[in-house]
Amino acid sequence: MSAKKINTDRILGISAMVISILTLAIFIYQTDIMRVQSKLSVKPRSDFTTNQGGNDSLIAFQEILENKGLGPAIIDSIYINYNKERFSMDAETFFEQKFPKLLKYGYLSQHATLGRGTTLTPTEERSLFVYQLPVANVDSVFAYLGITDIDDIPFDFEVIFTSIYEDEKWLVNSNESVPERLDE
Repeated sequence: MSAKKINTDRILGISAMVISILTLAIFIYQTDIMRVQSKLSVKPRSDFTTNQGGNDSLIAFQEILENKGLGPAIIDSIYINYNKERFSMDAETFFEQKFPKLLKYGYLSQHATLGRGTTLTPTEERSLFVYQLPVANVDSVFAYLGITDIDDIPFDFEVIFTSIYEDEKWLVNSNESVPERLDE
């Protein structure tokens, strides 16, 4: 009967070990949750906006890159895509090479080249270019580009950016609304 007698010391020891193992598992799980939360709290989300405005005589088209995320977006590279070719983001040179008549119908009143390492803070936006032209030339420009609406432009913009966690690299295209993660 002594062999079958329950030893309370043994039960307490086993219970303490089980509780310790469960506590360790919960601690590891909570640490993983905190790591994911920390990454999400500084996640950038770059996006493009096309603006159109003007007055009775002059109209302006503007392409804007903005960070709608919670953390800084660090620009790795920025391109203009046209006919399956990629061009460095220099709107003036691109227009001169691929659409020279655009600069005869109107003009670039502003253009930017964002270099590698440029950082967009949350809610920050940068104008990539502003193209202005007389209202009388709008139909000629649309015919030259072969479009009926500004949303149909034959080229798009692409940005590759990282978060402050360097293992996260993203690509966003002006034709897509959702950034694509590149390093998964």
